[in-house]
Amino acid sequence: MARKEVPFIVDDEGRDKGKEFLITEMSAWDADEMAQDIFRAMGDSKFSEIPPDVIAMGCAGLATVGLSVISASSPDVARMLRDRLMATVQIIITNNGSQQVRAVKSIDFEEVSTIRQVMDKVFKVNFDFLAIAGE
Repeated sequence: MARKEVPFIVDDEGRDKGKEFLITEMSAWDADEMAQDIFRAMGDSKFSEIPPDVIAMGCAGLATVGLSVISASSPDVARMLRDRLMATVQIIITNNGSQQVRAVKSIDFEEVSTIRQVMDKVFKVNFDFLAIAGE
C-alpha cells in the first residue's frame, strides 16, 4: 500500500494565500524513529506541560504535544526535528497551466502562521494513528 499524500492549500488571508503543499506520510520506520526522538527531546528538555489526560493516552498523546515539545527543546534539537518533519513536505507551483513539484524550502513561506499550519498537518498525517490507537 502506498504512503498517504495529503494536499494542503493555504486559505488564510496573507502572502501565502493559495499556496499549495503536498505532505507525504513518513515510512513506518521513520515515523517510529521520529516519535522516539520527540519523546527523548521531552525528557532532555524536562518538558512537563503535559496535561494528565494526555499522559494517560501514552504514545497517542504525542500527536497533541508534538509542536510544543519541539518548541521547548534546545535550538539544535528543535531544528533537527523540524527539518525531519518538513522533509515530508513539497510545494506545488502552478504557472501558466503547468505544475512543478519540489521539496519545500524556507523561502516558500512568507507567513509564520503558514509554517505552523503545515507543521500541524505534518503531525496529523504522520501521527494521527497514535490518537486512534489511544482510544
